[in-house]
Parts: sequence; C-alpha cells; structure tokens
Amino acid sequence: MKKSIIYTTAAVLGLSACTKTQFSSQSYSTGSANFSNMVSVGNSLTQGYMDGGLYAYGQSNSYPAIIAKQAKLAYPSLVFNQPMVTGNGSGYIHLVYENNQMNPVQPGDDSTAGANPCDPDASWATWGTSLQGNTYNNLGIAGITLSNTVALNPMEVLINNVAVNYQITPFTGTSPVGNPFGRFINFGSVLANPIQYIDIVRKSNATFFTCWLGNNDVLGYSLNGGVITSLTVPGFGTFALDTITPPNIFAQKYDSILSAFHKLGAQGVCATIPDVASIPYFNTVPNNVVINGVKHYLWITTKAGVRQAMPGDLITLPAYGGVLAGQGMYESAPLPDNEVLDVSEVANVESTTQAYNASIKSIAGNFGYPVVDMYQFLTTLQKSYTIDGITLTAQYVSGGAFSLDGVHPNARGYAVIANQFINQINISYGATIPMADVSGYMGATFPNF
Repeated sequence: MKKSIIYTTAAVLGLSACTKTQFSSQSYSTGSANFSNMVSVGNSLTQGYMDGGLYAYGQSNSYPAIIAKQAKLAYPSLVFNQPMVTGNGSGYIHLVYENNQMNPVQPGDDSTAGANPCDPDASWATWGTSLQGNTYNNLGIAGITLSNTVALNPMEVLINNVAVNYQITPFTGTSPVGNPFGRFINFGSVLANPIQYIDIVRKSNATFFTCWLGNNDVLGYSLNGGVITSLTVPGFGTFALDTITPPNIFAQKYDSILSAFHKLGAQGVCATIPDVASIPYFNTVPNNVVINGVKHYLWITTKAGVRQAMPGDLITLPAYGGVLAGQGMYESAPLPDNEVLDVSEVANVESTTQAYNASIKSIAGNFGYPVVDMYQFLTTLQKSYTIDGITLTAQYVSGGAFSLDGVHPNARGYAVIANQFINQINISYGATIPMADVSGYMGATFPNF
C-alpha cells in the first residue's frame, strides 16, 4: 500500500562538523595494511541495501565498495567482487510527485498511473543460485544477525542456515523458506550438510576485513515495535524472529568471528552499532499532533495495553499513513503495537546496544583491531554534519543521508560511512588512502516535474 509523506525543503541547520575529504597532493599508500584480499562481513548495511531493497545501484555504492574504490588508488591491483543483482533486484522505493506533494511508492504498488518502474526484476525469484560457484569479497547479507553467523548448538545450526539462506523445505517439495539475500553463497543442505556463515569467513583467505555485524540483533526487534514474530518451517517447527540477542551470547559470537579472521592473519577494522533512535524511521512521525495550538498525544498500543503516548515513545515510519487517516487520534483506534517502540522498549534497546558496543570495543581491542565508533558518529546527524560543502542531517528525505526506507543510507550516506572507515584505516595502519568525495554521490533521487 502506498504511503504518502509531504516533502518540504529543510532550512540549513547549524553545523556540528565541517570536514574536507581531499588529501593534499601526494602519492597514496595503504601503509602496513594488506589489501590483497579485502573481505567485508555484515548485514544489509554491508550488502548495499537501499530504499527498501537490494538493487544494482545500491550495491554499486555499498560502503565496502566505496572503500575498495578509494583503496585501489593506493593499491591498484585491488579487486573487490560483489554478487550483483540484475536491474531492480528485489525492487525498491521511489519518489513520485502527485497532488502537490512528494510521495514514496513501494515496490509492488501499481496504484499510480502506469507500471511501477521499481518493481522487482524478473530475475529476482532465482537470483543468486547461479552465483554460488564464485568467490566474493562482499559477504554482506541483508537481514542476518550476528547470532545467525555462529551456531552454539544443533538447533541453532538449523535456524541459522534458514536465516542466511533460501532453503527449499524438503517436506513441501517446492516452497522456498528463508532469506533470499543470501542465495549467492552455498550454505549446503539444511538436512545433510549445513554450512555456517563463520565457515565462509574461515575459508575467505582474507588479508584485510571490515566487520559491521550486530546491527540487526536489536534493529529487527526495534523496527517491528518490539513485537516478536515467528517463522514456521514445515517439518521442523516454528521459530521466533526479531528477538534481541542476549549480550553475553553476542559477545561470545563476536569473539568467534574476530577469532576466525585473526587465525587467517588478517588485519581489519570493526564498527560499533548505531543507536536505533538516531535514524529517520523513528524520528519522522511525531507521537503527538497539535490542533489549535494544543498538543494531543496519540493513542498507542503497548504490551501493557492501550494508553496515550508520552515523551520518549517512538512512532515508526510505516505509521504515517494511518496517522494521516486519523488512526491514533482516539482511544478506540490506537496505533498498533508493531508501529510503536514505547519508552520501555527504547530503554531496553539502548541498554542492549551499549552492552554490544562495549563488547565490540573490548573484543576488537583484544585482537588489536581498531574500531570505528558509528554509534557516536551517527548521533551527529541528529544535528547536522557538513562535508565537501554538503550539509547532512537525519531528517527523512531532505536530510540527504538516508534512503527512502528511513533505515539505510543512500549513496551519499554510504560514502560518508566509508570515509569513517577509511579515516580509521589511515590512522591505525599508517595509510594515506584518499577519502571519497561525498559530493560525487547522490542523495535522494527526485522525479522530474
């Protein structure tokens, strides 16, 4: 269903940072870093997911691809292979201008005049199956958690194998179950020879890596308003989804991933988990409306029942259409629980994120790997961040850094993230890899008027 949102040009805010990406004229160097085989592990943020989908343009501008592009200027023989989709891939959100406002249109929504140009590509149904014999440097898989990468018991082997891969359930014959974004990797058979994500890492022969795993271990729960969903796999049972990974389990599995790279002798850089409250998905729809100068808090559904929102309750981006239609204005028509991250759930996510980040910094430090503090950096977008003459904020659409799904960066945002990694690589490994020119990457793509 199409959701409308009015776009207005935001006034330029006060600057919290002003940075230039250009190095002075010099020969570039990777310093002590060995980029002969750079491997990137992570989820959708690593894969280049953008605008609510995986499509070729987004993949081409993934933050690891941008790092590789810049590092290639210092190390010309660098090769960075990504498992590219065809055309629109899984489909993606795009903007249209109608009724004097800018509206984001979801893939599959053909309610506008003419066919939707951003619907899934015809090849998406089987994408990835023909790519499994190839070797890739970008191992990002949208939707996976850190917990999915390492199994601690036989049941987790099954759960993880479905979470990272698109399995054909043997008891139904043809119905695929699982994650289509991981189809480019052969994860074996869920019954006979299941392969874990960490096994792929162990065989990667990485000499250098980037690791941004762990975002989804709190993000999935948050995006669904703290509502736990489930997946039923015929013949195996029903498994809970969108749960929060316990911090002690997170630490154990993060240590396993870094240990795998360390045993390869790989150098690398890790990144902390951002604050979910810092993204437009939770900062676009207010929890109140002002009528005749009076603030009225929306009625929301929580685990404890229906109540009026209070400061600290976050309304998700998908609730926008309902709010425009009057949902939440009355106790009899509250916003559903899965469209609200209430104040207690926000506190749970925040404390868990802090625990994850403490583990990331500690474990990476134990192995001698530097850490990019994305939690700290992305909070700057709550105010503003200026680079290459461009001011970016976390405002939906007009902020210039996030894509139309309100969660993932756009190409310009990924370039900013890549520069944070590059800066840390330069500091930690004595490199002089040039920063990406952020002005050369696009923000939101607007339709022709």
